Parts: sequence; structure tokens; C-alpha cells
Amino acid sequence: MRMKYGVIIALALAISGCQRAVPTDVIRSGNQMATETAPGATQEAPPVNQISNEQDFEVVATAQTVESDAERIAANRAKYIVMDVQALPRRPGRRPNVVDYALRTNNPIGVQLYNRFGTGLKVISFGGCDRYRSKDEAQQDFLAKGGPERDAYGLDPDGDGFACGWDPRPFRLAVAN
Repeated sequence: MRMKYGVIIALALAISGCQRAVPTDVIRSGNQMATETAPGATQEAPPVNQISNEQDFEVVATAQTVESDAERIAANRAKYIVMDVQALPRRPGRRPNVVDYALRTNNPIGVQLYNRFGTGLKVISFGGCDRYRSKDEAQQDFLAKGGPERDAYGLDPDGDGFACGWDPRPFRLAVAN
């Protein structure tokens, strides 16, 4: 029992001896934040180097004129380019695009469109949705492996075509707006 306490005390002393020393400039400066002012007395703010004088009306009025503002606005209008709306380019990968799938389908979530058989056994043997970092990743893998017609890994037990609770509505709403 005494040995146990002796080891604990020795460890505590060894650990406390390994603490980082306080730099000397911190010790010399003291605790400046803790100084209090007497009630009714005002404390002077430390001097601050000025970074900008944009808030000084007189300085800005001498530097900028109505004519210079008009010139700057005209220059900005000349640079402004209006682009026509274009179709999004095809992605270079071979993986299915979940956004494209969401926009091509219009069935609601939970309404069975595809027959599923043995889904429970597939989920147990393959790990189901827990294997994926996100619902988008699960839906993409589901589509890559034959979904929505085939559900080889049991990711869409209700047969609605959406794996692991993936929701196409945000994509559909974005296009509708």
C-alpha cells in the first residue's frame, strides 16, 4: 500500500517538474489587464496606429470627386459581361450523377416502384448503409451497381429507387426555383 502511494507521489513530482516555464517577458510585464479604474475616473485608451482614413469625410472629399466616381462607374459598366445560360458540362467520371437521377425521376419518397426480395439478408451480409460516409455516396453506389432496378446490396428496401434515405427533393426544388 505504501509502495502504491510512493509511486503516485513520485509520478506527480516528476510531472510537475516537466511543466513549461513561463517566459521572462511575461513575468516582467505583469498583469496589465487586471488594473482597475476608480469610479468616475476615465481610463485613456492606448495609442493606436491609424490604418486607414477612409472614414474621414474631408480626406475622401479631396481624394474623390463626382467626376471620378462617374468615371469609375463607367469603367465598371464597360467591363461587365452578361453570360447566356448554358447547360452544365458532363462530368468526366463514369460514376452516376445523383443530381441528374433526381431530376430525371419524379416519384415521391417511400412509394414502391421496384420489387425487392431478400433485402434483410443482403443488409446483414453487406453492411447496408453504414458502409457509406453520406447518403449521396450510397445513392451513387446504388445506381452504379444496377439500381434502381436491381438492389444487390439491400440499400433500397422499400423499392422507391432511393438508397439509404437519400432525398431527391432539394435538387428538384433548386431546379423549380
